[in-house]
Amino acid sequence: APAARPLAAAARHLSPRRHPGPLPLPLRHAPSARSPPIGLTMQADPASAAMLAAELAGGGLGAVTSYLSSLTIEEWAGGFFAFSLDLGFLYHLGKPETNAPALGNFGFRFLLVFVFVSIPAAIAAKAMYGLNLADVDWLHGSSESFLSLTNIFIVLGFRRAVAGVKGYKDGDLKELLSSPLGTAAAVGATGLLTASVGLAAEPANALSLPTWMVHISSSSSGSLAAMGLVWRYAEVSGNPRWKGLTWGMLPFHSSGLCAVTYHFFYNAKAVEILVLVQGILTVVGDMTCWYAAFRIYEYAVANPQLASASPTQTSAPQAGAGAAPAESSKGMDGEKSYLTQLFLLVLGGSALVKWGELFIDLPFNPSVPAA
Repeated sequence: APAARPLAAAARHLSPRRHPGPLPLPLRHAPSARSPPIGLTMQADPASAAMLAAELAGGGLGAVTSYLSSLTIEEWAGGFFAFSLDLGFLYHLGKPETNAPALGNFGFRFLLVFVFVSIPAAIAAKAMYGLNLADVDWLHGSSESFLSLTNIFIVLGFRRAVAGVKGYKDGDLKELLSSPLGTAAAVGATGLLTASVGLAAEPANALSLPTWMVHISSSSSGSLAAMGLVWRYAEVSGNPRWKGLTWGMLPFHSSGLCAVTYHFFYNAKAVEILVLVQGILTVVGDMTCWYAAFRIYEYAVANPQLASASPTQTSAPQAGAGAAPAESSKGMDGEKSYLTQLFLLVLGGSALVKWGELFIDLPFNPSVPAA
């Protein structure tokens, strides 16, 4: 899903100015000692938008080309993120004929909350600290947590729909956690946490463990679980075109991996191109998901008999349409057990990334090929 660092640049025209003096920042919010020093901050200029329009109109193609070449990577990425609301996708997904699970449909719409929360968070990071949102951990993690909520709603919505079908079981999540590999990962994460105490301190803009958990849950565990459940919903709903939505979500997943990689290198300027790639992939994901939702709707309209056979219509729990399904009578774990397993997987993975990278030199020698 889209990261929000550059959204402030898309929300207003910005002009650079030299900061008058050192910023009274807490240590965690200070620029990294390993990153290039931050000499410029961004200041809103209310009159600049009108002046820019007049200059471009008078200068023709040459002025447009000159202006575009002067944009920073952050401003280019902000332009792409500005087009990532994906209202066409939400429109077709919400059509009654599409018959999307109610909570899953709500989850996709909740993504708009994340987008709109991220805009003031990015502006606050610039105004309060003179830094990008990615370098202000408490603002960064707080805004990204809405993306984790989005994934939780989507996962639970589609999982409840699939849970009503006899014979369907959860994937290998429990087996992974109880396997020797899962045990080794848990022991390794604990060992890394202990051993990292003796290492050199992390850069000041390193992500905290909760913020890493937000990213891992929304960019890997959560998104992969959602994609898998959407695929399963295609098999139980009778509409095979739901599988196309799984494929359509791949650019979003790749966009999230760009964000995780950027943070792995402590938001270094040398790999800032990842922010632009992330923005491009987000727009591509908007288009592919919209097309997938349209195809789902098209197939449902051509096959109206699917509505009565859908698990969202035939397996509503006795406690109400929004209630969770019974524990494991249909072969699936209860939601509490499932979410607990997912939480432990995210916690272990986040600890491995956060403290494990301190044992290697790669994060401190950022380059595009390495990324």
